[in-house]
Amino acid sequence: MTAQLDWTAILRSACDATSQARVGRRLRDAGGDSYPSDSVVSQVLAGKYPGRTERLRALVEGVYGGVVVACPMLGNLPLHECIGHQVRPFATTNPQRVALYRACRGGCPHSRLEEQT
Repeated sequence: MTAQLDWTAILRSACDATSQARVGRRLRDAGGDSYPSDSVVSQVLAGKYPGRTERLRALVEGVYGGVVVACPMLGNLPLHECIGHQVRPFATTNPQRVALYRACRGGCPHSRLEEQT
C-alpha cells in the first residue's frame, strides 16, 4: 500500500512557490475546463470551501504530486491527464478519442463519471 499524499499541503506549497492564481490556472489547464476557480483554491487553503474536493484533490495529486494511473486505453499517464480525458466532450475527430470517451464512461476504474450504455 502506498502512502497517502497530503494534497492540501502540496497545494499550499505550490501556491507559496508561485501564487494562487498561477496554481489555479495550471490546474484549470490540466483539467481541461474552468475548474477550479481562483476562489476555490483560496477557500480550500483557508479551510472554508463548502463543496466537494475530490476532483481538485485528483488534479493537485496529478499535477503537483506526480500520481500516475494505468489507463486501459493509453497505459500509464498522470492523473490530471486522465481527468482531462474524462471531461473532454465527445468528438469523432479520431478513433482514439471515441474509444477514450467510451472507456471513461464504460467502467474504467479511474473514471469519476457515471457509466453510460
